[in-house]
Amino acid sequence: MHQIKKPNSGHRLRAIIALGCLILLFVLAPAAGAPAEAGKNAEDKSRRVEKDADGDGKIDQIACFDEKGRIQRLEIDNNKDGEMDLFQYYVDETIARLERDSDYDGRINTIDYFTKGRRVRQERFDKTRQINRVTYFNKDEKPVRMKTDTTGSGFFDTQYYFRNGALTFSTRDTDENDTTNVWQTYQDGKPLTRMVDHNENGRLEEIIFFNARGLPEESRHDLSKDNAMETTRYYENGELVCQQKDTDGDGRIDALTLFENSEPIRRKKDANLDGRFDIFTKFKNSQPVTQEKDSNFDGTRDTFTWFDTDGQVKKITEDTRHTGNIDRIRYFEDGNPVRMTYDADGDGFMETVSYFENQKIRRQTRDANQDGKPDTTVIFNAREEKEKVESDTDLNGTPDTWQFYENGRMQRIEKDENENGAIDLRAFYQNGEKQKLIKDSDHDGYFEITQWFDRPKWSMVMEQDADADGTAEARLCYKDGILRQKSIDEDGDGQMDYREIYNDSEKLVKSVEYAREPEKSDLIWFYDEDENPIRAQKDKNGDGATDVWFYYTDRRVSRVEEDTNGDGEPDLWEHYDESEALVKTEKDLNYDGKPDIVEGEQENLSGAGATPNAKAVSPDNDKQNISEENK
Repeated sequence: MHQIKKPNSGHRLRAIIALGCLILLFVLAPAAGAPAEAGKNAEDKSRRVEKDADGDGKIDQIACFDEKGRIQRLEIDNNKDGEMDLFQYYVDETIARLERDSDYDGRINTIDYFTKGRRVRQERFDKTRQINRVTYFNKDEKPVRMKTDTTGSGFFDTQYYFRNGALTFSTRDTDENDTTNVWQTYQDGKPLTRMVDHNENGRLEEIIFFNARGLPEESRHDLSKDNAMETTRYYENGELVCQQKDTDGDGRIDALTLFENSEPIRRKKDANLDGRFDIFTKFKNSQPVTQEKDSNFDGTRDTFTWFDTDGQVKKITEDTRHTGNIDRIRYFEDGNPVRMTYDADGDGFMETVSYFENQKIRRQTRDANQDGKPDTTVIFNAREEKEKVESDTDLNGTPDTWQFYENGRMQRIEKDENENGAIDLRAFYQNGEKQKLIKDSDHDGYFEITQWFDRPKWSMVMEQDADADGTAEARLCYKDGILRQKSIDEDGDGQMDYREIYNDSEKLVKSVEYAREPEKSDLIWFYDEDENPIRAQKDKNGDGATDVWFYYTDRRVSRVEEDTNGDGEPDLWEHYDESEALVKTEKDLNYDGKPDIVEGEQENLSGAGATPNAKAVSPDNDKQNISEENK
């Protein structure tokens, strides 16, 4: 703010004398080129006197007087354009108001008001004739206060205060809410300090100190709005040269920025506040050019970033494993990611490439065998969810497996296992769980194998339709990956002819031969841990109860028992030798559980052919077992 200088009392006296001479000159001298006239015309012309002071043929001064010859108004053309731009108004021959058109646009923009010949107030106007500055003067015509409207809103937001005509202090209300939030002091007309409370919470967020030339020398800032001045800036010749930050208030610098021509050129930052700088940035034209970063704070820089001329990221290389080798490179256009290469296994080869559109990943490829050809391609939808995965599982350069997704969940898998160009395996999923798989194992175009994964009790049921008649002739049931049951339709009539049951070690423990005719019964076999038959049972009459039992020794029949009267107890025993020849027959005629008639050998055949004295070896409630197996 320039200091306004006013003449002292001697200057004012000389000005009054000069003004009197000017008035006398206008009174005594007739208008240029106009003869004196008598009577009324002469009196009228004596009230307005025009003068061409510089003799250029243009009137540049006009004085107006009242009927008593007292000056009322003086008009002056200062820039010689033929238009008056200064107007002085008098009351009792004493100046009362002065109006000026200082920019010569034909409109008054400054008015000075006088009391008893002394200026007491000055008003300035903008182009809309709105007052934007008012200055008040003391009795010596020195400014004491000035208020200005810096925004053109009609609100006087800035106040200046003077002492002995010298500016000493100013305040400002930047948001025009009648609350001062900027205070500034001056010395010798130059700023000394500036204090700012941006959020008007009663605490300063900025203090600037100026040197003797009125240029900023040092400033402190609370940029984080936490009531602590964490940022300090230093200036040379009024230009910013250095900025320091102590974000945690521990007395150590967390960020240091150097400037040239008030533009940043280098910055280093301590991101984890451990006292060591880990981010290093270089600038040009106030935009970042490169940045190096120690992301894991081990003292080694592992992330390197390049920027374009607009300060947007162009390329980032990273050592994500912190081994000293770059394993990920990201590329950008206009600050948006477009491609990323990644060494997922850390062998030095970037086998994974991701492609982006609109800042979202849309495609990803993987070259596992490093032959320069993608082995796996993943397609993503607009929500960055997997939509399709195409794989070359045998790495021969030809895709052979396709996975399809919906809402991020697997829906279907297709495979060309023999790579003849035709799909020979399909797997179907629901809610991310595999439900069904079909397979063309002989590659004839017909899917003869079907695997079900949603069957109760079983983790997987596999069916085979080898003759392509639409009916399975083999069914294998698995639980937790272990075969537990196998059913076979030998004659292709659509009904299973026999079934094998296995334990959790996948050992055969039981088998059932289903009767092919209604009048015939099923035959059930039981096996030992070596899968050798040890017993068989049969319901001959179809009443649901076992009535024939077969016993084996070393995989041969050694004894057969039969219940001929249907009381559930054997009453006929047949014994066989090692060649499975019948050697003895025993009958219980009164059904007391003891043989009454013995035919053949009378001696006990090594225990294997011995006749039991009581109930036969329990067939485990055979009726129930047969019923359950038939279900």
